[in-house]
Amino acid sequence: MNTGEPRILLAVSGPKTEKVFSDMILDWQNSDISVRTTSKEAWKALQESTYSLAIIISPLIDGNGFDLASMASRTSAGVIFVCRPQMADTAEQKLRDTGVYVFSTDLGKRIFTQALKMMHAVSIRLSKDVPQTQMLQDRIRDIRIINRAKCLLIQYERLSEEEAHKTIERQAMNRQMSRREIAEEILENYGA
Repeated sequence: MNTGEPRILLAVSGPKTEKVFSDMILDWQNSDISVRTTSKEAWKALQESTYSLAIIISPLIDGNGFDLASMASRTSAGVIFVCRPQMADTAEQKLRDTGVYVFSTDLGKRIFTQALKMMHAVSIRLSKDVPQTQMLQDRIRDIRIINRAKCLLIQYERLSEEEAHKTIERQAMNRQMSRREIAEEILENYGA
């Protein structure tokens, strides 16, 4: 992740509020800000791209934004949930175990800037774990695909588990392909 200029997703329903918060963000640091007005649009953006920060200003057009904040907390983005003072206690209760920073609008610009700095630092730390996590998830997917291919060889070719394993390894070596690529071919051949 580029730590020089943060990519920020700003979920906000009104143009005046968008301007106020965009200005505060840009006063803190030059940033690439993407604006979405609904939870649905914001969640889609979070799935399609990587952001340093997700700032959700409640309420949004399609709801209060609690679900969006909770889902956003599962990404590497630092998440700030902005709400009116009368909603702050409820927000803190609903988002307590998610790692989302709840910011009440009565706290002011200085505290908001501190929240930006803190959550950006969290995002940088989390993004360092992403390559390792991605590598492990890829390895798990490889194992699952290879195991499915072994099951097909056992079922249709009447091989033992060990024979199926050796068949995949032998083909991978002979054809200079990965075991996953061989397994994918086997799945395709049997229509699985």
